[in-house]
Amino acid sequence: MKQLCKKIIFLTCFLLVLAPSFLLAYNPTINTTVLPFEVVTIDNNIEAEAEYLSELIGYPQMYEFVLTKEATLTLELAQLSKDTPVPFSLITVKENTNNGGVTEIGRLQAKDISWTLVNDRILGMQLLKSQVFSADLTAGVYRVEVSTPDNFGAYLLTVGDVPFNPGYFSTLSDIRTIQHFFDLSLISLFRSSYVSYPLGIIILTILFFFTWRNREKLQGRFSIGK
Repeated sequence: MKQLCKKIIFLTCFLLVLAPSFLLAYNPTINTTVLPFEVVTIDNNIEAEAEYLSELIGYPQMYEFVLTKEATLTLELAQLSKDTPVPFSLITVKENTNNGGVTEIGRLQAKDISWTLVNDRILGMQLLKSQVFSADLTAGVYRVEVSTPDNFGAYLLTVGDVPFNPGYFSTLSDIRTIQHFFDLSLISLFRSSYVSYPLGIIILTILFFFTWRNREKLQGRFSIGK
């Protein structure tokens, strides 16, 4: 019996820690800019997936990164699901040398964005996501601007598409960071597969152990019933 208990405990711990690691994780950073048109410097490794949470409060917001070699930029906007999506737009530009202004790389305009409703099981929330903007870039200084016609609205900007996995508990904290940013209660955490999946395993393990431990009593009851 002791050996069986040890096996059950080991299996539970293994599934709790390892199983969620096969899922995609998040790497959120909250934009804390307070000045109009303040530039936010982001990770230069733009191919590694990272999320930037922010809210427009009357002016566009700018993100800057520097490349020393060629890389592929992917961008995706997301917002909390609602009947009328906020008309976000984004534009990517490259800074010309010798103070020569900027060159546009590409943009996603509000009128061209097709918002897709996504039930994100990891986050435990419904999001509206834009199509992905992608561009092959050379070395240089780049900026990404997010805006709306009146420059108001909360959003999640995803940069890069190479998954990042910091571990189970760090991911759980990141999930809650994103939920809290969009004003979702702590109860929403239980909708995340990072929580519901381990809880399901624990419940099934307890039921299995209880059934096995009381198998003689249960067999006796069934025998009486016959």
